[in-house]
Amino acid sequence: MAGAVAAVAVLGLAGLPAQAERADRTKPMSVTSSGGNPDTVDLKKHSAVFIGNVIITQGTLEIHADRVEVSEDPDGQRLGFAYGSAEHPATFRQKRDGDDEYSEGDASRIEYDSAANRVRFVGAAHLRMLKGTVVTDQANAALITYDTASDTIKLGSGEGVAASSASGGRTTVVFTPKAAASSPRAVAPLKLDAPAPAAASASGSAK
Repeated sequence: MAGAVAAVAVLGLAGLPAQAERADRTKPMSVTSSGGNPDTVDLKKHSAVFIGNVIITQGTLEIHADRVEVSEDPDGQRLGFAYGSAEHPATFRQKRDGDDEYSEGDASRIEYDSAANRVRFVGAAHLRMLKGTVVTDQANAALITYDTASDTIKLGSGEGVAASSASGGRTTVVFTPKAAASSPRAVAPLKLDAPAPAAASASGSAK
């Protein structure tokens, strides 16, 4: 299906986070690719692979990656893997339920687990929360795990995740004073869990 828009409703591709824009769940999902390589949808195995400048859209959700793999288990739970590179990381953006609030991030690999309500950003990972175009909070680490049901973020190198040589395995969190936000309504702060001491150390700073 090179270069075509693939209807993947049969897979329920990459289930949406619980705190994401609720209306997105009712919107059709499409996947497009460059057409330079053959894409594959296996209806019997409920899996699909898309290669080459892949763009996933569903409502406010948008993912860009070099390669995307998705699957659905017998219980209807979905797993999605979006792969990028150091030069062109996989990217994620979606509106949150709040007024003009967004979450966006990038990493070498982005993983979705619909059963766990979890998004993992693996390898040179960055996650940002925005109010309009203003970044309210951000985090950088080798591994970022975003629990969308509880709005909790865990930072750390994680098992099997190589720490960036530039960061030395450290994690960084930047909190922006809410008074600096452009909107009169402050954005609810993120809840951050520090990584285990053996995984990484954490440092934070405020603008």
